[in-house]
This record gives sequence, structure tokens and C-alpha cells, in this order.
Amino acid sequence: MKTILHISADFPDPLVPGKTKAVASLIEAASGFRHLVYSLNRVSWRSGLAARAFGEQHTALAYGAPPYGVRMTHHLTQIGDFILADLARRGVVPDLIHAHKLTVEGLIADRLATETGTPFITSLWGGTDRRVFEAKPGLRAAYRALARRAALLLPAAPWTADYFAAALDLDPSRFELLPITTVADTILPPVHCAKPRLMSAFAFEHWKLKGFDTLVQAIAQLSREVPEVELHIYGRGGPRALLDMTALIRKFGMAERVKIMDPLEHGTVQSVMNFYGGFVMPSRPETFGMVYVEAVLAGVPILWSRHEGVDGLFDGMNVGYRCTPNSVEDVTRGLRTLITDQARLKQDIARLQSAGAFEPLRREAIGARYRRLLAIATGERAEMAA
Repeated sequence: MKTILHISADFPDPLVPGKTKAVASLIEAASGFRHLVYSLNRVSWRSGLAARAFGEQHTALAYGAPPYGVRMTHHLTQIGDFILADLARRGVVPDLIHAHKLTVEGLIADRLATETGTPFITSLWGGTDRRVFEAKPGLRAAYRALARRAALLLPAAPWTADYFAAALDLDPSRFELLPITTVADTILPPVHCAKPRLMSAFAFEHWKLKGFDTLVQAIAQLSREVPEVELHIYGRGGPRALLDMTALIRKFGMAERVKIMDPLEHGTVQSVMNFYGGFVMPSRPETFGMVYVEAVLAGVPILWSRHEGVDGLFDGMNVGYRCTPNSVEDVTRGLRTLITDQARLKQDIARLQSAGAFEPLRREAIGARYRRLLAIATGERAEMAA
């Protein structure tokens, strides 16, 4: 059985159990391989490194480093030293290293690959990787060299591949699309919503990144021509976020139009979505946004951002409106489109569902694709990817 070494700052571990489950779900889907995970957790303005084993094969690392990537390569070198020593102690030589982001974990993986003679692949998470790449001009040559040495680059969405093909000066053939697995991927037939009612869902602490301020202003504009329009916001968050969001709603006089709802229980997101006219979230930035995929699978049209999130996944499909996220006017046009064209959009989504157009975005298909890519990268037999 081939051994895959994973390096990720986004893997739930005993130190930070509430991290996104995207990486964990992907690894769970890759049966037939032995997986070793080094889960990274940075602590601002501290020094040192500490480790804690968890599960059967995994290690959680806590390391001190300043924020904003100050002396980033120095601190990542320390992590690489630890992993090399730990692998030697355990007598493990991996068959493949998977860095789950290019700009941080990729630097560690590149060094480990050089030291062990092991090939490596790296994911590309558009939001984080683009931000770090643009903030670190001094490392761009290193990132380009790293990317050329990687066996595969795995962008989560087409726009990410387009961005990094140009930024890294690479041929597009070096990229293999690997969407992020969703928490829920049930196919639900569309249901007509008789009222002009839209929804969004996000962690309230991230309301700025999710474009909540733009949404409130767009609802205020749209309410002049669609007085009954409503926007329901689902999610969880602390008192500061609630105060900030409520202040915005009151500032634009939208207390009757924009409503913060009770949190959705696990497993109910898609069933609740199904009864809305559309899902709207003009994020900036957004690596992927699993909730967009969950919405389309639940039969709901979406408003998403240009050059962000899932952009490019639905090219040629009439599933909603692609907006300019910082433009209140364009987001307003998008909300209007979802309301006025609801019937046509939902008919098209139903047709696409029936044709299997969304199957590549479901967990089983993404897992099969990942297994195939791991089999190729490790030289396994082709049937391992079946």
C-alpha cells in the first residue's frame, strides 16, 4: 500500500477541532492508500514548536510565528526539520507528498521532496494562495520554481487554474481540477418559491469577506421596485459580528427585509435552501465556497462572484448570476435576475440535474478523481483509481 504524506493547515485536529472538513473529507475518500497527516497550527507572537499525535497516523503541530507571514520561510524550515526527523524516527519513507496549499505547505513539501527523493503534488486554494503570492513578491521566483518541480498542481476551481497558469508561467496542462468536497451533496428537485425570498449562509465573523455589506445595500436598492423582497441570513457567530451586521441592516433601513435567522442544524441546509428563490453570496475573496455547490444540487439558483469561489465550474450552464462582488449595482441586477427568472433558472437546473451535469461535483466523483490522481502520481496500477 502506497503512503501519502499530507501537510495541511486546514485539517481538524485536537488543537483546533473546528477547522473546515474539506481536506479531511478528501483524504477519507482516498481509500487504498496509507495517509499520514501533519496538521499545522500557527500561534502569533510565540516561538517554538510542539507536537501531539492523534488518530492512528496523524500529528498536530503547534508552532510560533508572527502574523502576516513575517519570516515565514524561517518558521516553515523548522517545521520541515521536525517532519524529516519524525519520519526518520518512524522509519517512514512516503511514496508521495501532498501539500494542501502551494504558498505555505508547498514550501515545506518541496524541501521534503528534495531531502527524501519523493515526488510531491500541491493543491491551489485560490483565496489563500493568491493572497500570499501577491503579498510575497520576494518569494515569487521560489514559487515558480516549486511549481515546476511539482508532479501535479490541483486547483479547486477553473479561475484558480487560470490565475496561477499566468502567475507561475506554467502550461495549463500542468493543472488538474480537483473541486472541494461538499458537506452535503444530495440532489433535490427545484421547488418554486412564490415570494421574492433569497437566502445566504456563512460564519458571521466573515461577513465582510462574504459581501454582506454589499447584499444589504443591494436589497435596499431592489426593494424600491420589489417591495416584498426578503433576504434571510443563516449562520453562527459571536456578539461583535451580530452587532456589526445589525448596525448595517439598520443603517440602510432594512430591518423588515434582511433577517438573521436561527442557525441551521447539521444535515438540514439543503432541505431549507430548496424552498428559496436563490442563494446569494458575493464573496471577496473566496477559495471555493462549498455552499454554492450545495445550493445548486438542492435545486436553487445562485449568485456568485467573478474570479472567485466556484467561478468557471458552471460555464455554459444557466444556474444563476455571475456578479462583480464590489458593485452594488451589479449585485442588485443579480438579485433581480434570480427573482424574475426563478422559474426558467430552476427549470434549467432540473434539466442539468437529470442529465448528470453536477455529478463531477459530488463527493463520490471527487473522491474517485483524487484516487486516480494519487495512483498516477505514485505509479500505482490504473485500477487503483477505479
